[in-house]
Amino acid sequence: MSIPDVVTHPDIQGLVFRGYPALPHAAYGLFRIEDRQAFQALLDRLIKAEQITTAAMGNVKADETSRLNLAFTAPGLETLLGEGFVAESFEPAFVEGMVQEQRSRLLGDVEANDRALWRWGQQVNFDGMLLAFAKTPDAAEALLAQHLSAANGAVLVHTLKGNIPSDGKEAFGFADGISQPIIEGTPRHYQVNRERPREVELNGIPPGEIVLGYEDGTGKLPRAPAVAATSDPQGFLKRHHEWPDRKNLDENGTFLVFRQLAQHKDAFWDYLNEVANANVGETAQELAEKMVGRRMDGTSMEPTPRGRPNNNEFDLANDTHGLHCPIGSHVRRSNPRSTGSETPEKSLKVSLRHRILRRGRPYRNEELGGEGAVEEGLQFICFNASLERQFEFIQSAWCNNQFFQGLQREVDPVFGTVRAPDREMQSVDRFTIPREPYRRTLSDVPTFVTVKGGGYFFMPGIAALKCLAHAG
Repeated sequence: MSIPDVVTHPDIQGLVFRGYPALPHAAYGLFRIEDRQAFQALLDRLIKAEQITTAAMGNVKADETSRLNLAFTAPGLETLLGEGFVAESFEPAFVEGMVQEQRSRLLGDVEANDRALWRWGQQVNFDGMLLAFAKTPDAAEALLAQHLSAANGAVLVHTLKGNIPSDGKEAFGFADGISQPIIEGTPRHYQVNRERPREVELNGIPPGEIVLGYEDGTGKLPRAPAVAATSDPQGFLKRHHEWPDRKNLDENGTFLVFRQLAQHKDAFWDYLNEVANANVGETAQELAEKMVGRRMDGTSMEPTPRGRPNNNEFDLANDTHGLHCPIGSHVRRSNPRSTGSETPEKSLKVSLRHRILRRGRPYRNEELGGEGAVEEGLQFICFNASLERQFEFIQSAWCNNQFFQGLQREVDPVFGTVRAPDREMQSVDRFTIPREPYRRTLSDVPTFVTVKGGGYFFMPGIAALKCLAHAG
């Protein structure tokens, strides 16, 4: 099977394969469409001027000062397409939105993360998100103000900021962005396969796991969102492969998950300093690394023959009891690799079907902390072909599953949602560290990360954007 060159495809939006590290500041503008025709005119101008960045544009050039990408919620697509919007062709998760009651329980958005406590997103009162990247924060926000205006038919509902820290560390002090899936057919895939073939074996996935319109891990095409043929009079889209009277809206598009996650750094380190047992030489840093599942510099907890720092060649098959990387740690819960099923081979195959591609950025905002404090956290962004099979599965079946791989009353110790006791169940607030001869169990673990807002978006390919710009 020939693997398509998706990483330079002119129809895929650029953020999917480029993190834009040369543009360290980001402004994410949630907007509502007030005048459909005026907004469509704006969209048409942006496309014709090539201001919506595509994968074909490559890395940021030295003379470039900004890049833009665009994604829509289900209400946004319906606003632009009208009766041409085919809701049943999308996954229920996308149409219902992240804050639908059942989904909130599924994602662990309860207790401290209850959507009623969110800063934004409690209701899907926005139609899309304009993602602006620039060299300064003012320049990124200016792009939002320039395009999201009454004259362009759009109202800016809420602005979120993000930046790439110079030290490459997230708020708790760990090296960030270490582990990502490797998309088959990309230059990175070929390079890593030459240098570290085992890493590709453990992390390689077909393009269709991230981008729609390509074969996924089963060798089949992912579910394909559709649009009524009457909404594409100029013929920008291909005929749908399942419904001949409809068009494919999916090709070269992807689903975007956005969650604003506040990280409570002081609470994290205060708790670990309190429970660290100095009598046996245990430090707060060692406990933090056990919770995360990596050393603070990104090194694997599982010993490897070469001991390469920041490596992704470990599969946990030789650490089935979690003596090096605890079973309940964040790294292990978010990607169990070769553990969890009858055989390592089957476990790895299952894990690869649930990978996501992350493109988030940390944030630090003095305006949000209150009383002189500073709120730090992560503007979590990920891409996947299926919200339900990938992002939601990771959140529900792995990160917030209190019975994950034999554990009890535990969730992801870093990003999980701690639950208070009720009449039917005990509290869910423990973290177990396997040791010989006795395990170490931390109790009364608080919630260290709280959700401040979130939403599900669809990032269309360029042809689909053209259809949206001209839909009647």
